[in-house]
Amino acid sequence: MKTFGLARGVVGLTGLFQLVLGIILWSGHLRSLVNVHMAVGSLFVMGLWVLAGAGSRVRAPLALVLTTVVWGVVVLVFGMVQSRLLPGRIHWAVQVAHLLMGIIAMGLAGRLQMAVRRAFAAVAPARH
Repeated sequence: MKTFGLARGVVGLTGLFQLVLGIILWSGHLRSLVNVHMAVGSLFVMGLWVLAGAGSRVRAPLALVLTTVVWGVVVLVFGMVQSRLLPGRIHWAVQVAHLLMGIIAMGLAGRLQMAVRRAFAAVAPARH
């Protein structure tokens, strides 16, 4: 499934990019790249949804698929509004929550990838 492979690559690369850029932004540097962070985050979530779609097609656990889709919405919305949440001295708590949400999304992507790979492996011997 080429779409799965592409989505896996997009999620992996954008996830790593988001971590690095997010830490740079958190440190107060390159603030002009916030819009880039948001755009790449949107691409990450879209890749996550494609993985969920692939998982659904191969009958990955429904709870995992649905959790991934909903979590993608949560990450996307939270990321778009986070700058307005708890402004001031305790805004760091919002930043930590955003970081943890992204890490959880990466973990969901990893679990979906494993579920899809297992499904492909189960079908592959039947084709021979």
